[in-house]
Amino acid sequence: MPKRMEEKRLMAEPIERRATIDRKNINSEERRVSILISTETPIRRTDWWSGEVYEEVLLHGEENVDLSRAANAKLRYMHGSGKYGELPIGRLENVRLENRQLRADAIFSKANPDADMLWRMVEEGTLSEISVGGRKLEVRVTEREGNVPLVEVTRWEFQEASLVDIGADPSAGIGRKFEEGEEMPIEELKRQLAELRKEGADAETIQKKLDEIARAMEEIGMSMEEIKKENAELKRRGEIEKLAYAHKALVSDEELQRFLDDPSKTADDLARHLLDKKTTDDNPGFVPGVQVGNPQKEEEVKRAAADALIMRSGVKLDKPHQDAHMFMSAKLSDIIRAVTSYMGYDRDEMIKRAMSTSDFPVLLGNVANRVLSQAFDEAEGTFNLWTASTELPDFRTRTEVSRTKMAGRLQKLTEYGEPKRKEVGEEAESWRLYSYGDEVVLSREMIINDDLNAFTDIIQDFALMAKRTANGLVYDLLQGKGEYANYKMADGKPIFDSAHKNVDTSGAAPGIDTLTAARVKMRRQKDASGTPLNINPKYILVGPENETKVRQLITSETAVGQDNPGVVNPFRGALEVIVDAELDPTPWYLAANRRTIKVGYLSGTGKRPIVAEKERTLRYVSYECVFDFGLFAEDYRGLYKNAGA
Repeated sequence: MPKRMEEKRLMAEPIERRATIDRKNINSEERRVSILISTETPIRRTDWWSGEVYEEVLLHGEENVDLSRAANAKLRYMHGSGKYGELPIGRLENVRLENRQLRADAIFSKANPDADMLWRMVEEGTLSEISVGGRKLEVRVTEREGNVPLVEVTRWEFQEASLVDIGADPSAGIGRKFEEGEEMPIEELKRQLAELRKEGADAETIQKKLDEIARAMEEIGMSMEEIKKENAELKRRGEIEKLAYAHKALVSDEELQRFLDDPSKTADDLARHLLDKKTTDDNPGFVPGVQVGNPQKEEEVKRAAADALIMRSGVKLDKPHQDAHMFMSAKLSDIIRAVTSYMGYDRDEMIKRAMSTSDFPVLLGNVANRVLSQAFDEAEGTFNLWTASTELPDFRTRTEVSRTKMAGRLQKLTEYGEPKRKEVGEEAESWRLYSYGDEVVLSREMIINDDLNAFTDIIQDFALMAKRTANGLVYDLLQGKGEYANYKMADGKPIFDSAHKNVDTSGAAPGIDTLTAARVKMRRQKDASGTPLNINPKYILVGPENETKVRQLITSETAVGQDNPGVVNPFRGALEVIVDAELDPTPWYLAANRRTIKVGYLSGTGKRPIVAEKERTLRYVSYECVFDFGLFAEDYRGLYKNAGA
C-alpha cells in the first residue's frame, strides 16, 4: 500500500491538547478549580507512516464536539498511566463549550489519597497543565500550497481531562525551551526520545516527543525535505532500538551502535542478525549467514515464489516468472527457506525468521492482493453495468456540480453582433469515500499445517463481501433503503419525487403501455432553461420476480399479449435488462446511459480492495483488507421508477 497520509490512520492518532490551570480560579475549601481543557490552537504533528508534517486543529463548535460522556467525565493523572494513574483523582462538572473552547470545573477527590498530594501540587503551582482525552470520529485533510497540510478534526468525542506534568501544545509554550530565551537542542530531544524508548514508554508519550522534535526542527528553519529525511532516520533508529531492547540478551551495546550508525541497516537486518546468532547458539553446527548473497538473485527468488503461490491460488498469470514452476509443489516451509535464506532444521526458528522479517509477509501480501483483485473482478454484481465510476485522491467531502453544462439553445449571431453571455445553472451534490474493511491472519499453525488455501480462501471471501457491499449500497441508494432511507439531492428532494417527474407511484407491471409512458417521461425531462433533453432510457432494472416477463417483453418480435401476431414489438432490443436480487420484487426502474448514479474509488487501488500488512508477531502476521468506496446520485433526470404491481 502506498505510504500516504490517510484520514483513517490520522483518526487512530490520540487527541492531544494541553492548557494551563489559572491559579486564580482555585477554591481550596471545595478543592475545585475552573479549567480550560482545550482550544482550537493549531499544533504541528508528524504522520510517521508517510513522514509528512502537518498542522492539526481540533474544532470546537457545537457540531464538532460530542459531549455525551461529559456527565460522567473523570479527572485523571497522566491519562491513567504511571503510579498515580490507576484511579481517577477527581470528577468534572459543568463541562461546556465557550467561545470555541472546552472548559469545565475540576473537583479533586477526598477519598483518593493520591489526589491529596496532586491537589497540593496544583495549589503551589508545581502541576499546572491539563490535557484533553478523547476519540476522533471524523477528520478533514486540506492540502495547502506553500504550507504543510491542514488536518481539521471535524467530529470528536470528549472522554476525560487529565492533570499532566509535561506539555505538547505550542500555545502553552511547553517543551520548547529549557529557560526563557534558551532553545532546547534537538540532540537533547533525541536523547530524551531514546530514554523514553529504553524505559518502555507508551505509544502516546513517544508520539508527543516525536512531535516536539518535528516542531523544533521546523523552528530552526529546516526544509520539508530535511524534516522528512530526519523523520525517516528517527523512525529507523527507533525501530532498531525497540527490537534491541526487547532482546537485550542477544545484542551487545557495540552491535546495537553499529546498526544505528549505518543508515543502510534496518530493524529487519537486526532481526536476521539476532536470529542467526540465536540459531548458532542453539545449534553449534549451524553456519550463520548462509544466503544467496546476491540481492538481485534474492529478488528473483521472491518473484518466482510469489508467482507460483498466485497460480496455486487459482489466478492465471500471462507471463509468470520463468522459475515459478520450481515452487508449484513446494510447501510453505520450503518457500520460507528460499525467501529468508534460512538453512537450519529447527522448525520453530524457521517460523520465527519468517514472522520477524519483512520478506515472507510482503511476499504473502503481494499474493493476497493478486488473489483479491481477481476474486473481486469475478464476483457477482450488476451495479457496474449501468453506473459511472471515477477515482478520487482522498477521503475529503467533495461537492460535484450536477449541471455545469449550459442550458437551452445557442443564440444566432448577427454579422458584427456580440454573443450574449450564457449563464450556467448549477446544483451541487456532496459525497465522499468511506473505508470498509476486515482483518485476515496468517498464523503459525497455518504455516506448520501448510494451509495456504485457508489464507487465500479468506481473502477471496473478503473480495466477495466487498463486491456485495458496493452492489448493495448502489441499490440501497436507488431504492432509498438502509443508510440512504432519508437520502436527499441538492434540491432537498429524494431521487424519485413527483416534483422530479420521474416516478409513477400508482404502479403497474412492465408492459408496452407502461414502458411507453415511462419513456415519454424521460424524453420530456427539461434542463434549467426549459429545453427538452430527449433522454432515451438504455437499461431496465428489475428484481428476479420480473426477470422472465421483462426478457420476453424485450426479446419478443411481436407485441406481447396481442391477438394479432403482425403487431411489431416496439421495445424489441430497445433496453438492456439488468436483474439483481438486491431489488425489491415489484418496482422496476429505467436508467439512461449516463448521469445516473456515480461510484468512486480511491486513486491507486485499481478500483478494487487492497491488502496491506497490519501487524507482525512471532505467532502470526495480520493483514488489513480495505475497500474504499463512495457513491451519489448525479442527476434524477436519467432515472425513472414505477412502483409496479
